[in-house]
Amino acid sequence: MPSAERSYRSTALDRVFADTRIVTAVGPVRGLDVGRTRRTLTAAAQADAEAHLAVEPRSDTRQWRYRTDIAGDNVTTGTGPTDDLGRMLTEIRSRDGTRSPLEVIVFDDHLAIDYSHGIGDGQIGVMMLAAFCDDADGMLVPGLTAGLPASSTWKALWRHYSRNPKTVSDFRKLRGRHRAEADGGSAPRRRIENWETAKVSRAGYMSRDRVDELKQWTAEYMPGATAASISIALWSAALRAEGVDVAEHIMVLFNSRRYLDPAQQNSHGNFAVGIPLHLPAGTTPVAIAGAMREVIESGWPIAVLGMSLLRDAASRIRSSVRPQHTSVVEVPEKLRLAVSDLGRLRVFDHLEWADDGRPPQMAASLEPDGPDGCTMLIAEIAGGRTYTASFCSKMIDVAVMDSALQRMCEDPVALLHHA
Repeated sequence: MPSAERSYRSTALDRVFADTRIVTAVGPVRGLDVGRTRRTLTAAAQADAEAHLAVEPRSDTRQWRYRTDIAGDNVTTGTGPTDDLGRMLTEIRSRDGTRSPLEVIVFDDHLAIDYSHGIGDGQIGVMMLAAFCDDADGMLVPGLTAGLPASSTWKALWRHYSRNPKTVSDFRKLRGRHRAEADGGSAPRRRIENWETAKVSRAGYMSRDRVDELKQWTAEYMPGATAASISIALWSAALRAEGVDVAEHIMVLFNSRRYLDPAQQNSHGNFAVGIPLHLPAGTTPVAIAGAMREVIESGWPIAVLGMSLLRDAASRIRSSVRPQHTSVVEVPEKLRLAVSDLGRLRVFDHLEWADDGRPPQMAASLEPDGPDGCTMLIAEIAGGRTYTASFCSKMIDVAVMDSALQRMCEDPVALLHHA
């Protein structure tokens, strides 16, 4: 690489996710235009010599180059149906051919992005959706360029623990309390062949009326519960009501930008961390909220990033070949859940939604890390919530997943009341 060429020094987390894809979509939106989207992407890439959305993720090297002409053929027109968001995400993910790090598909009324998780977590995905749909005033493009500085993790660690030194011991105790116990290999297991080919996404929608009803009921009967803790309780209860054996540890995603100086919190990269919490059946939304609050106050998420950097500094990257997935794997019968709640998204408020009877929605497919994994992403737009589950259909049947989503979205109060 020529010395004059700028490059981005990737983190260990960036490289872990380099070969993983996130597919996200929003709609129905009026006035989408593939030419305008291409111009917006070009403007974002040219706004800064180190525009973060232009990095080329690679799992085999620390230094990543910045690509040029990233719009080109990477913004295309979509012609498939958009009435089923889960199916649309699945079809985008299963397209033939080699993927570029960032691809945009513009449908008549929806816009979708298929990008390498190495570029960043859900924060940049949401921002790209909003900008590529419509950035007529040019206010969103600059927000796509800033990458997290190399010193972000260390500064966040210092910022948190220098102000709250006692939370170091809180973190250690909390991690011990939520540590999973080994089953000794006695738990039932299942053999699954070619699970990667059976990755599926399904989406459910909770109407604004149902969301309002849920908020009122939980405010009265479960004070202290949060939207995220309620979603976690609902999802695990819905699956168990369908007869699914759910693991007692649930991976909850935390955005570690909360530990950064506010001036850096809009920067992009991989700064969200999954924390495994012991949440057995019957754990209330209030108890889940309490556990999440303890995690945040202890600094556990930023501590994980710090330990990752230390391990990375002491290691060498040995392989330049993408690992081959074993055709047959054996996994526990229990379904492992990972949940990410993006909360209420106001970044789409400038869009003009199509008045065709369908509610505004944002859905996103996050790849599970194994056939026994199931990811759930929740996003709230215009008062309604969309729940996107991604999983292996050889582990859990699509009909069962659809039924669980329907159960959760149609009567969430009854589900919580009887959980």
